[in-house]
Amino acid sequence: MPEPRQDRPQDETEPYVPASPVKRILAWTGVAYMVIFVLLNLYPFFRGGEYLRGVGPLLVCPGCLGLGAVAVWQLRQKECASSRKAAMLALAIACAVVLILGLLDGLPALVAGLGGHA
Repeated sequence: MPEPRQDRPQDETEPYVPASPVKRILAWTGVAYMVIFVLLNLYPFFRGGEYLRGVGPLLVCPGCLGLGAVAVWQLRQKECASSRKAAMLALAIACAVVLILGLLDGLPALVAGLGGHA
């Protein structure tokens, strides 16, 4: 078995730098989308080939949550200019409104598709 290559000495390795909070927020947003897509693709197997209908507005929710979280994180930064804070506040409010509208449009269709009465 060949020996592993060591291009640089052991003491010159780069230190661990954790990802920024924005990168972590966006990564969790991606994870939420993947979970939703997997569940939407598995649903027909358990319901005799029938797809969920009308749940499209729910796909806006993870993006709004992620973008709103980034806006709130930017808003809380001390070195942020006042014009940028105003823009981030407006973005956070817009994300909250779109999130509520997405939930109001998508949740009744989801409940009805899962067998509830909506």
